Amino acid sequence: MQWQFGPEQIEAWAALSGDRNPIHFDLQAARRMEAADVVVHGMLALLPIKHRMGRSADGPDGDWIQFKALLKAPVLRNAQVALSTRPRTASTAFKLHSGSGESEHVSGHVSQVPAPVWASKNPAFALDREHVASWLSLFREGLGRGLDDWVALDALIFSHFISNHLGVIFERLSGQFAQRQTPERIEDITDHLVVQTSHQIIFNATLRSLGSMQSDIRCEIDNILLIETPGKAVGTLDLGVIVGAHHVMTITLGLMIKAVHNPLEKDNDQH
Repeated sequence: MQWQFGPEQIEAWAALSGDRNPIHFDLQAARRMEAADVVVHGMLALLPIKHRMGRSADGPDGDWIQFKALLKAPVLRNAQVALSTRPRTASTAFKLHSGSGESEHVSGHVSQVPAPVWASKNPAFALDREHVASWLSLFREGLGRGLDDWVALDALIFSHFISNHLGVIFERLSGQFAQRQTPERIEDITDHLVVQTSHQIIFNATLRSLGSMQSDIRCEIDNILLIETPGKAVGTLDLGVIVGAHHVMTITLGLMIKAVHNPLEKDNDQH
């Protein structure tokens, strides 16, 4: 299976996610990141992979499925990429690579897993029902046309997090990562580069179809683990997703935060 992501798809994902990092639109900004062309959002490139690989782990409703992806190298605008898969004993491995096979962009696997336990004591943020309905409508009419609902829910929660709650990361970091103001959105971040390095979703198989998804949707942020070195921090955090009264998904984001000393290189990336 092969794909290309052009300017229209990049703009569509930016409109949905709020991620308008210059590296996704400006060639010079991308080149300052040592990319040969404008960079496709990593979450955009993952959309068709998640749908296809989730279907490969088919199980009865009530089963839980794990999708895990390591973001290794950015996909570039209009570049042809191809998905290859390899069955394993208890999972299916996949790779997203260049059309020529010379470079590898994403690697990971999908498998059935036991039902996870989610027991966070942190306050949850609730998503406004009207916003959810509007967002899902735009997604389903565009980039998400034909994709399973778990892919839509993952994209919705990720977009809401990076648009409104990035401050929780910087609250856990030392003074070397201090911001002029507590950032809530990606464009609020100054003097640092934020890069997503991995994306894992554990979800209930019933999420393949949730109809209009009109139930209340809440998310809890927990298990923030960050390791600091001079000028750099790496780590993970979990987003527990509750639909109605039921925990239906856990998203684990891998992140790297890096100091940028040259103001011209202040490009905040969530791939």
